Amino acid sequence: MEVSTSYCTPAVNFKYGSFPDSDVSMREDELFRMGSYNSQGYYVDGTHIDGSIGEEDDTSSGSNDQDDDEDQMDFEEDDLEPESSISTEDEEEEDEEDNDEWTNQKRTDNQNSVAYYAAMEMLRIRFPFQSIAIRISDFCCLQEKDLLNDTMIDFYLNHIVEHVLPDSSGSKVTVLPSLFWHNLSLRQHASDSEDEKLMSDEQKMDLKFGDLHDFVADFDLQDFDYIVVPVNEWEHWSLAVICHPYTSKARTVIFDSQLTADLNNLQNMATLIEEFMKYSYEKRTRTVMPYPLPCVLPQRMPQQTNNYDCGIFIAEFARCFLLNPPKDLDNFDFVNEYPEFNTTNKRAEMQRAVLSLSPNRARWRPLVELLNGYNTAAPHRAL
Repeated sequence: MEVSTSYCTPAVNFKYGSFPDSDVSMREDELFRMGSYNSQGYYVDGTHIDGSIGEEDDTSSGSNDQDDDEDQMDFEEDDLEPESSISTEDEEEEDEEDNDEWTNQKRTDNQNSVAYYAAMEMLRIRFPFQSIAIRISDFCCLQEKDLLNDTMIDFYLNHIVEHVLPDSSGSKVTVLPSLFWHNLSLRQHASDSEDEKLMSDEQKMDLKFGDLHDFVADFDLQDFDYIVVPVNEWEHWSLAVICHPYTSKARTVIFDSQLTADLNNLQNMATLIEEFMKYSYEKRTRTVMPYPLPCVLPQRMPQQTNNYDCGIFIAEFARCFLLNPPKDLDNFDFVNEYPEFNTTNKRAEMQRAVLSLSPNRARWRPLVELLNGYNTAAPHRAL
């Protein structure tokens, strides 16, 4: 499987869920973490390091234990074999205790910490709209009873579009990063200032949506049949899919696995999206948007029975919908359309998706074992 390398806009590197600013130890290795977004490599203490994490080394510690645990792994054997083996004379002379057994990178005194391991990069991948770096801290949220963070949501939704949807589907689909809704939602709660009262309606809309329009200026929203928008509100994930924008079939379908008696919030979400799509169309064409963008809330949507699987549900909502969009959105009965909907093994599936694209996937076997409870019930603390 090849990793998509198409690239239209600057990389979106905002990850508000992964590294709290309050953690001092995180800030100490800021250079290491942020530099790794550079596809040409990064610098640590003045030394250039290429894009991969560690060299392949058949003699790395823990290799014998891996063979004993093969029956416990959920992953295909082919997915866990290293693609290449690279070593240098200098690395062979290093003391084994000075190297990390997962990444084979030499540790310094200030790197021997949970923060250091949490920041280690497992995969860097470039999708059409954004560049995503998945670190151990991101991957760890795929264990049971953890909330999915923005990185894993952005990765998996793009993975569906680029690697799961068949080329024969004929649909043009794009995924907006979770950062998009984060910024768009700020407009929902904006209050009028004294200066705004003196502005024209056009100036007010420019103030409200202008920078977001620039955010998507490198591609035309009219070119897509479906625009996927992950939404995070109050640590809860839902999903909006804009269908056939600017046509008579235009709809915004909202998926939510934790519906309440008050559905105003979902309607407000759709209204805000419609306002932005209207602004973007008029800004590009200098004409009024020809068709409205009504909200569709599917009937009988599956609902989560806990407070942590919302991200898992929207991942499966997106996969089902994009693989087989309903023909009649106005009478969208979810159970009728997708009777086999199931999220039971979704976390393991997402783990496999990451590992299948990682050039060092065999290195992460100990992490996967920890994550799935083979050796410990607290994998975060064991890193």
